Amino acid sequence: MRIAMLSLHTSPMQQPGSGDAGGMNVYIQNLSFALGALGHEVHMITRTASESESVQVGEGVWMHQIQIAAGQELSKEELPSIIDPSISAITEHLHGLKINIVHAHYWLSGMVGMRLAKQWSVPLVVSMHTSAAAKEHESGIAEPENRKIAEEQLLLECSRIIANTPVEANQLERFYSVDSHKLDVVLPGVNHRVFHPNQDKLQRPLGEDDLHLVYAGRMQRLKGAHLLLQAIGEAKRQAPNLRITASIFGSLSGSSDYDLKSIVSTEGLQDAVRFYDPLEPNKLALAFANADVVAVPSLSETFGLVAAEAQACGTPVIANAVGGLAYAVNNNVSGWLMAEPEVKLWAQKLIELAGNPELITLAGHGALEHSGLFTWERAGVATLASYRQAQSQFQR
Repeated sequence: MRIAMLSLHTSPMQQPGSGDAGGMNVYIQNLSFALGALGHEVHMITRTASESESVQVGEGVWMHQIQIAAGQELSKEELPSIIDPSISAITEHLHGLKINIVHAHYWLSGMVGMRLAKQWSVPLVVSMHTSAAAKEHESGIAEPENRKIAEEQLLLECSRIIANTPVEANQLERFYSVDSHKLDVVLPGVNHRVFHPNQDKLQRPLGEDDLHLVYAGRMQRLKGAHLLLQAIGEAKRQAPNLRITASIFGSLSGSSDYDLKSIVSTEGLQDAVRFYDPLEPNKLALAFANADVVAVPSLSETFGLVAAEAQACGTPVIANAVGGLAYAVNNNVSGWLMAEPEVKLWAQKLIELAGNPELITLAGHGALEHSGLFTWERAGVATLASYRQAQSQFQR
């Protein structure tokens, strides 16, 4: 099978935690490698403002960076303007390559994939990763109307939809009236050759402490790093005898007024928090393995790959009970889910964990066991089953 894997707004090979790159990048890249290892041919397609380039990046896997809107650095909000130019650019670049199925990721790629699938007379499979309606419901942050309209059309016209978790599948049924027979649930995986607990222990980056937390992800309000910092500040006021520290890995994404360092200053956490650039997977695994707890304070999350990767390192997770995180984390077994993204609630849990290290040790064992649910090999096989069903329905 020859698969066109569309990811127009961000390259699957981009470093997660920088720009708009995050868990979706990890998902597309690793799923593509898993499908290639199963003997299929995968063509990952993304947009670049510079010269077009095609490179084989793995067994049966190619990365096509196609020049669209040359020389223009576009924000995510501006990307809908490139939907029409993308059709012709991709068609020209892949000329002569017979595609069997289009798998589009995120609504923007879905709109392009819808047109390409019709042009090539092949089925379209869509993975939303996040939807406007679910995002609004969980975070309270309004989404553009054009996105909502586009998502409704896309979900209606595509052949099949792959959801990351049963939670996401339920959201698509609830908010978009998607027929459950059109939905497949494929759990994302973890690269267990990279993310595992057998790491060398490092010296504490901030000296001796009672609880060391790690946050890894983009610096944007939706990802909730501000909530974590405010909770550490609140915990410090409530329990000044406990030393709680945090290492924050990532870079600013989106609004430039999202100033985490000013929160550190306001909360008096200069000696307790350090900021670092995004890490490549091997180094990120080391950071996870050396944390007491990995924090995922997102206000909305379709799955939460960081949570799954942290648990594969034997490190428990504290997260908000939103979206797929309620599935990615086994509450009170592999980590702890906060009922509300509320500073005092988080602070109370941090104080409890800092004073009871045995809870962390026990949850670490649960985290490692729970992570066994998530493998890319399993995800590849399940995705292929969805493709076959899409083809079968398309040919009727």
